[in-house]
Amino acid sequence: MPLGADKQRQLLERWPAIRARGAARFVLVRGVLMWGGLMTAFLAVMVSLQLGLHHPRLPLLLAIAVPLCAIGGAVWGALTWWINERIFRSLTSN
Repeated sequence: MPLGADKQRQLLERWPAIRARGAARFVLVRGVLMWGGLMTAFLAVMVSLQLGLHHPRLPLLLAIAVPLCAIGGAVWGALTWWINERIFRSLTSN
């Protein structure tokens, strides 16, 4: 899937600074905290609305959701890093 000219320019401008901070920080901040945190919050709200705040299994469901969302966020962050690196390298090698 080719990137538009605006997306390419944005990647070329912003990626070096993000890249300089490192992959671990990117995966932790953008993956685990942002993606995983947002997914955890969304899941908590949806499950609470569906089951009610006083449902006996709500704490268990949330306790399972937190690590799964964190793992999902780490995978998302690592995959996003890898894709952006490939695109950045292909744009700068030309």
